[in-house]
Amino acid sequence: MEKYELDSLKEKASIGNEEAIISLSNYYLQNRREDMAYLTAQKLEFISSKKGYKYIASFYMKGIGTDINLKKAKSLYSKSLALGDIDSGYNLALIAINENDLLLAKHYIDSGINKDHIPSIKLLASLYSKGEIVEKDDDKVIDLLKKAIELGDKSSAESLAKLYYAKADYEKAFKYFSIGADLKNLDSIYHLGLCYAKGLGVKQDFNLARKYYEIGANLFEPRCLYNLSLYYRNGTTISKNVELANKLEAQAIERGFKK
Repeated sequence: MEKYELDSLKEKASIGNEEAIISLSNYYLQNRREDMAYLTAQKLEFISSKKGYKYIASFYMKGIGTDINLKKAKSLYSKSLALGDIDSGYNLALIAINENDLLLAKHYIDSGINKDHIPSIKLLASLYSKGEIVEKDDDKVIDLLKKAIELGDKSSAESLAKLYYAKADYEKAFKYFSIGADLKNLDSIYHLGLCYAKGLGVKQDFNLARKYYEIGANLFEPRCLYNLSLYYRNGTTISKNVELANKLEAQAIERGFKK
């Protein structure tokens, strides 16, 4: 940022311009000056704004440039939530979980879910998956992840695919691994190769299996590197090349693959 731009930002922040305060605080954060970022953000406590309250609350929640102060964070997030910020309710749920106030956490999570708030949906799915706050229930995890995906959160596809894979519902697992692979998710790419190689949820096709192992190998996914090495070692759907097989296997082991 040029000096004149920084000076202009400081001037606007000094007279209480919310956007300038946040931009200046972010500038200090980017330059690792957390103390100045916090001092700048403090001005937001005196401006009645859901965005401002939420922004400064995160400093108290995470201890950025100041000590962690969950009481202060809760107060500010509550003000932001009262003004309609759903994200603040989600953060209040996280604090409640940290403080083991499970009923309050569930209240905030349910409020977010009722408003189709994706982070709240994913948080509850995680809690059902781990059996925290609520009893472990994979069926509810599936329903919640589906809802998140329907609302546009494609990143939930990998988790949903793994659940179906564990249940041996391979057709559905394949469907959601395909979504994950489109997002360049390495685990999804590997599992698509595996599904094609073993004929799980899809017709067995070694050429397509190799295709996905190659995609994963190009991204240095260890399991894809190793499985592709076997294709070259055995000449499966491709010319046999022991030298390349050894190279791929070595790369896989170097990246943590264990036979």
